[in-house]
Amino acid sequence: MFTFAILSQIALNGITLSAIYILVALGFTLIFGVMRIVNFAHGEFAMLGGFALSFFYVSLGLHFLVALPIAAVAVGAFSLVLERVVYRRFYQREMPGMIASLGVSIALMYGGVALWGTHQRSIPSAFSAVYTIGPIFVTAERVVVIGVCLVSLALFYLVLRFTRIGLAMRVVAEDRITAEAQGIDTVATYRFAFFISTAMAALAGGLIGQLFSLSPFMGLMPLVKAFIVVILGGLGGILGAAIGGLVLGLGESFVSTFYGASAAQFISFGLIIAILLFRPQGLVGRKEG
Repeated sequence: MFTFAILSQIALNGITLSAIYILVALGFTLIFGVMRIVNFAHGEFAMLGGFALSFFYVSLGLHFLVALPIAAVAVGAFSLVLERVVYRRFYQREMPGMIASLGVSIALMYGGVALWGTHQRSIPSAFSAVYTIGPIFVTAERVVVIGVCLVSLALFYLVLRFTRIGLAMRVVAEDRITAEAQGIDTVATYRFAFFISTAMAALAGGLIGQLFSLSPFMGLMPLVKAFIVVILGGLGGILGAAIGGLVLGLGESFVSTFYGASAAQFISFGLIIAILLFRPQGLVGRKEG
């Protein structure tokens, strides 16, 4: 039963899930780390990314690999309107910001219902090739998902570590007052961080729409997965999101294959409870205080 071929196939499926979870969680933890806002609308930005991809890829006929980043940028640009109208009033105010983002989440979800209806829809498969690596079958779709995740991680790391805006985000995350005293434009830094966060959520939403289906109610799943990944990995930036996403994706893939999806969800939340009880800072996070 536990042959190398089966285990390898399950691991590949898990890595594909992990790639999506990491993309969602990175944006989620970025907003919290820089602006101290728990963004409950993060899943809805992923939902918008899926429908934006459908528009650019299906309706306008752009190539999938062109439509995907354009959809992410479009959702990121749209989110800046909400950042200016809503979120900017709640920076560094965790509880009011959480309530405001919940309102944005509900508004976006039912706005999606008004625009696209309640029924699910699918995005036609962009890649039909299947590759064989020994006993393992790898679809081109999964290769694209993993590749998009790796490229996004690399770009995110390079921006964060080697650019002025990346340095500004790290300084603002540590101490806003000190950052302002050093002449850093915190408002511009917040806007850029918000744009990157929502664009990454939209990127993940497009990949979810390609692999699964689209619905105005699909935002709950990415939001819950982002919470789980952040709790697992801790607020440790790229490393925390990567480890948390891998643990969750691989764990869900193995458990759901042998025991069903319900068991996978049960184990996931049981693991979260254990982490919160015995290591609340996450697997690689640091204790505060």
